[in-house]
Amino acid sequence: MNPNQQNLMLKMAALFTLVGFSVIGSCIVYFLQDYPTQNVIWGQLNWMWQTIYGLTYGAIAALLLITVASWQVLEPSMSKFRKRILETFQPSFEDIIFYSFCAAVGEEILFRAAIQPFLGVWPTAFLFIAIHGYLNPYDWRMSIIGLLEVIIVAGIGYLFIHVGLLASIWSHFIFDVIAFSYLVYYSRTD
Repeated sequence: MNPNQQNLMLKMAALFTLVGFSVIGSCIVYFLQDYPTQNVIWGQLNWMWQTIYGLTYGAIAALLLITVASWQVLEPSMSKFRKRILETFQPSFEDIIFYSFCAAVGEEILFRAAIQPFLGVWPTAFLFIAIHGYLNPYDWRMSIIGLLEVIIVAGIGYLFIHVGLLASIWSHFIFDVIAFSYLVYYSRTD
């Protein structure tokens, strides 16, 4: 598969995450949950405070992850992970924004608004990180990163409960933008 085809496939997957996950999550919220859909969507605080809380938490969480991921003991796993990502594609900053937006909206609607009320914060956080492949029983170093991400995602879960869905979306978005940008542009060791 040539790079243009690969880029198109990744963009289509991102769009499916945005639209497909949002539709599935919205249907679960609307048909299977007991509280009004507008309460799930609009949350506890107005959009401005949700944005501030979400961006702040997401940025702090990303910086924490970058700090831990840069520990020398984790370098073998981070190097393999970086190589796998960068061999797959070389995203532009616009691509990073697009992928982060699609993931933040689609995954937060599905996992936080739809699944978390049934499973709870911590099981949903473990499920989310396990699906992303960061909990690897054969790579303890990557599992350290994965366990930190479980804690971060649980924090996003509590943000959803106490602040609102928009806060969790903003948090996820800025976390992905910062972490992905660092991985692609700043963490190269070659």
